[in-house]
Amino acid sequence: MSENNIDNAEIIAGLRTLGLNAGATLDDIHSAFRKLARELHPDVTGQKSNYRFQQVTGAYTLLKNIAPEELAALTQNLSAHEKFMAERAEQKRKADAEREELSAKIDDILTKYEAEFKEYINNHSGTDNSDMKAIILRMKSGKPKVINAALKHSASFANRVEFRKALTEILKRPEIDRTTADIAGTLPFDDTTRKLIALDTAANAKNFPAGLIISLIGSDANVMESMLLHVLPDNAAVILRRWPAGKIMNSGVIRKLLASDDARILVPLLGAIRTHFPKSASQHRKRLSELENHSSAAVRAWAKKLL
Repeated sequence: MSENNIDNAEIIAGLRTLGLNAGATLDDIHSAFRKLARELHPDVTGQKSNYRFQQVTGAYTLLKNIAPEELAALTQNLSAHEKFMAERAEQKRKADAEREELSAKIDDILTKYEAEFKEYINNHSGTDNSDMKAIILRMKSGKPKVINAALKHSASFANRVEFRKALTEILKRPEIDRTTADIAGTLPFDDTTRKLIALDTAANAKNFPAGLIISLIGSDANVMESMLLHVLPDNAAVILRRWPAGKIMNSGVIRKLLASDDARILVPLLGAIRTHFPKSASQHRKRLSELENHSSAAVRAWAKKLL
């Protein structure tokens, strides 16, 4: 094999191209090639199997020059490797099955817990400090189902300082459960609570679904600006299309957003500039001129309107 310097990965690929497994002999390789060549030759199939014929020919060219004893040694090693990988795959399958079984048991426990907690809340006034402490305690859990069970019964506490702080910590987590975010987006926050939560969590807004963002921004331009610097492009468009009439966007925020090449941000941004604060366009003429050559026709059109 010194002449060809073929490694195990190439051997595996070549054998599989010919429809063979580890352990195949040179006779097997010759036979497989002859069979496939008859089926795939351009004289038989025209050009439709040309690429496959080239693959088969390449694999055969690679494998036919390996000495029989060397091929036997290599395929023996490959057989051992395949056996090892099969054993690993079976171990992983068993481990996955065990994890799924455990997860199902945990889900059953949490479902039962949620029903018990709901019964507890329904049997209490829902306004005293002990109820709020019980909810906040559960909000500090790492289990989404426990958190969600608490949030579903927290409407009467939504504007309490302790609740706001606990919810803010949840919304700052690197990963936010979608159901948690959806429930949080339906809570009856007053304007002050909404603004404080939004400003405190804006840096993590890339993890927020659109519904939660819409709930938190209200019609506050300052909150919108904070969110715009962190949300995903599609959600930036959601905010920009809700920009309040008569409000001017901070020039620094406009500059950062204009620096994007993403049409999902640029189209609604340029539309907002044209509709709500057209005079600011003069401060960004250089970038707008560059956008006249953007790949998106919509971006080019809006840029031209603003120049």
